[in-house]
Amino acid sequence: MGKWFIEAFLVFVGYTAAYTLTLGFVYPMQKILLPENSLMASLLFLPHGVRAIAFFLFGLRATLYLLPAHYAMWYITVHGADIGLDVFSPLVSVLGCLLGYILFLFVRKFLPTNVYDKGYILVFLIIIFSAFFNSVGLSRLHFSLYDFEHLLSYFWGDVFGGLIFLVLAMYIWRILKNTKFD
Repeated sequence: MGKWFIEAFLVFVGYTAAYTLTLGFVYPMQKILLPENSLMASLLFLPHGVRAIAFFLFGLRATLYLLPAHYAMWYITVHGADIGLDVFSPLVSVLGCLLGYILFLFVRKFLPTNVYDKGYILVFLIIIFSAFFNSVGLSRLHFSLYDFEHLLSYFWGDVFGGLIFLVLAMYIWRILKNTKFD
């Protein structure tokens, strides 16, 4: 097996697990606590953290790694959970994250050098930039051009979900790093 297959598999499993947690726990809680809010935009979209970490670790290859996971979860969401999403939603999401990553590559040149040691700050910048482009693309795809409420819902859902996922991933990494498996 090639290195690319293992990377793609890890991204697929990570995205699928985060999406399943979001679809099985976050969406029902959102529906209970905020019934007037649309389920098209999650207020805590954990898979956005997987997207950002994938772009941070694998660069532009993450685009190809994320597409199968996005379409698998799109199929489950549309046909299993009866949430109507456009067939182009996964493509728009991945392209939005790609644009955010490209913007990050440009902005990274102007950051102080001591920031490069703090990977979590760099991932958080990718989260913010890609959340912006993702929210613009998805709100335009699913709603009218000037629907600012849904744009903000997508943006903050991606940012909060990405941040929570990043914090969880950092703590899990520290626990695993400090655990001795004998």
